[in-house]
Amino acid sequence: MWGVEALKRDFRVTIITTNQFDLNALNRFYGTAVAPAEVAVRVFQMPLGLRQSRSAGALRGAFFQRAIRFGISEYDILISAYNLCDFGVPAIHLLDLSWDEELRRHFVRPPGGLASIFHRVSQLRSLYLFLARTISSPTGRDLFDGDDVLLAYSAWIASVIEQKHHVKCSVLYPPVSGTISEIPFSLRNDEFVCMGRISEEKRLERVVEILTRVRARGYEIRLRLVGGFGANVYARRIHSLVQELPWVVLEGSVSEHRKMEILTSARYGIHGAEGEGFGIAVAEMIKTGCITFAPVEGGPAEILDSDALLYHNDDDAVEKIIAVLGDESLRAELTHHLRCQAERFSAAHYMRGLREAVERFAESKGAHKSQTRVDDASPHQHYAETARPRL
Repeated sequence: MWGVEALKRDFRVTIITTNQFDLNALNRFYGTAVAPAEVAVRVFQMPLGLRQSRSAGALRGAFFQRAIRFGISEYDILISAYNLCDFGVPAIHLLDLSWDEELRRHFVRPPGGLASIFHRVSQLRSLYLFLARTISSPTGRDLFDGDDVLLAYSAWIASVIEQKHHVKCSVLYPPVSGTISEIPFSLRNDEFVCMGRISEEKRLERVVEILTRVRARGYEIRLRLVGGFGANVYARRIHSLVQELPWVVLEGSVSEHRKMEILTSARYGIHGAEGEGFGIAVAEMIKTGCITFAPVEGGPAEILDSDALLYHNDDDAVEKIIAVLGDESLRAELTHHLRCQAERFSAAHYMRGLREAVERFAESKGAHKSQTRVDDASPHQHYAETARPRL
């Protein structure tokens, strides 16, 4: 949505997707202001068995990738907003690590329950991925030959991709909406907030264990878990784990207004996931004034950029949290530091960076701005842009 905001004034925008598209709901959720006249929408129907499914991402992406090639000739520039997409022509691709099976297995915990069967390293998994590749009908283009523009969501992602694939990516941090909070640290509560999806890779049991050990050292802190608790196995396990802990509050899924209330009333944030590409939740927490702790490996380390806030293991996390809780001058120093960091992760910064990338790509193609169309497409939420007669 912020990509559309960035480009809608210079280009006629079409969003290409396999999902139903509710513009009003998306504007409310992301804080954007895209008007119906500023965007067109094309929906590619999935095969019947996949239309209502939120899983089988590789198959959904394969059917989309196959279909998109029949409709791209009318567009001059293509942007995949969700990882690599084999359009058959050079394009701009925004990357995390989920498109690379080996890197995904290394950094992202597989889901639990029935879905875990299809994510295990097994013949079944290999067959599933082979089927997806066959359906996608690869064009044979080398997306790493320098004709495509690769934009990583963090320098950490860029370094991992470069190490494995020997290709350099530029960095474009995702947009974090909202304004920096002005509520003083002294008026906040001794609470920690952990925010995000209730899923295995977030390692919420680790967060609870770390803060349990901090409390055992004499600090009467509390924890609020913010995120939708579904009926899946992991959510039930976390619910069972904390229901006997009176210092843990299960907020569940909350409105934007309630989320801001929680974040601006808490002093601290904590993140448990390792190897995460960026960490929108971490950026949101520091933007609202929370001193936030996260693992040293992954994109959140760039957001925090402080040894005092980055932990190598659970023992290290406990000691670093206690060091901050017990040192007023260190808290003041970190509050100032994180406020400066938060300014790097704004929607305005993202839009400016995307526009610059599009203009450089257009110039490399020999296209003139007044003649350019921009497409944006991805396996889950796809964007395409067509040129305005006047810019």
